[in-house]
Amino acid sequence: MKIDALYRLYLQHPEICTDTRKIKSGCLFFALQGLNFNGNTFAPEALKLGAAYVIVSDPLLQGPRYIYVNDTLEALQSLAQYHRTQLTVPLIAITGSNGKTTTKELITCALREKYIVHATKGNLNNHIGVPLTLLTSPIETEIIVCEMGANHIGEIKKLCEIAKPTHGIITNIGNAHLEGFGSIEGVQKAKGELFEYLNVHDGYAFLNTDDVRLRELGSLLRRKTTFGFDDSASPDISFEYHITGEKNGFILKDRKHDITLVSEMFGFYNASNVLAAYTIAEHFDVPGNKIVASLSSFIPGANRSETISFRGCRIVKDAYNANPSSMELALRAFSLQYPNGWVILGDMKELGEESDQAHHRIINIIKELGFPYVVLVGKAFRAAIQHQKSQFPDLIISDSIDEIKSGWDWEKCKGQTLLLKASRSMMMEKLLED
Repeated sequence: MKIDALYRLYLQHPEICTDTRKIKSGCLFFALQGLNFNGNTFAPEALKLGAAYVIVSDPLLQGPRYIYVNDTLEALQSLAQYHRTQLTVPLIAITGSNGKTTTKELITCALREKYIVHATKGNLNNHIGVPLTLLTSPIETEIIVCEMGANHIGEIKKLCEIAKPTHGIITNIGNAHLEGFGSIEGVQKAKGELFEYLNVHDGYAFLNTDDVRLRELGSLLRRKTTFGFDDSASPDISFEYHITGEKNGFILKDRKHDITLVSEMFGFYNASNVLAAYTIAEHFDVPGNKIVASLSSFIPGANRSETISFRGCRIVKDAYNANPSSMELALRAFSLQYPNGWVILGDMKELGEESDQAHHRIINIIKELGFPYVVLVGKAFRAAIQHQKSQFPDLIISDSIDEIKSGWDWEKCKGQTLLLKASRSMMMEKLLED
């Protein structure tokens, strides 16, 4: 089926589904395929559950409500790309090594003070999630905020070709997904594909001048606003950062104007995310008082720098994901705000050959910061600590959070502040389950 014919069908049935567990009556079901699944096998069920049509790549599936294409993922992406050409609204693309989803939520929160905003749900930011973000955009949308993730060079370029961003931001360049990118230089090249796209297509960028690698990437940008805390880099928008003492949060003060923003979020890295959102909202002419009010009241969730009370303890849950850069940032921020806090860390994944060295570095940072109580979870940390364990007399090391939980004594840590940080697959939040 040609793309214009598929698009006419989409306009009649604008609900898109790729999972039979989430079928809505009258939707279009795309039978996507992966290494461990074949959506074609679920196409008949999708029709029984109420799908109007199913888009399949198996020629043996035939009938009036079956639409055959060579590649269902390519068809989904082409449909989203075609739909984007019909939209005239700005699209802000967000990528980076850390903080993409939190920054996306902050930007969306601030922009909604003035606009009807459609944003990526959760972290559906890949080759499937970006097309779905575009295709689920309501007709009344005034700005789209689209998160883009990648673990290989070329992926951001492809996502930009589909989403056609008019504006963009790279949160930072760090040691993430090294197994796919190969090196920090590979990360920089991959994330920089967003700025390259914007430069070629007369787009507008928001540049974090605190990140030296981003400054390098952004040096050739023709249209940009710079922001940061490092005044020596002369950003267009510059704030001072102050922690709020013994309680969670920070205060931002505009260096040039009488603007103060108080946030309950944890850590300098989140202050950078807030400043990014402030910069973008100001660019889109959201009133300053509304920007400050929306960002001051923002509360993170879903294990992203989320602070909760549990069994008499304050818990900083930063366990949605982790890489060497985000782990170091979290530890240093936690040490600054809670120098006597306890840390419970799990393995960092997708680091390839860099894994052992990265875990060794984190252990050295723990030693440098002098936390009184340390728990390490996972085989990578166990391997990295084996020759240094004598330097941590009170260290607890285990292969799984389930083992830690079975012997955990909440009475022992009552009144303490704990940091939970690890890659998603370590499921550190299990410690907090009753």
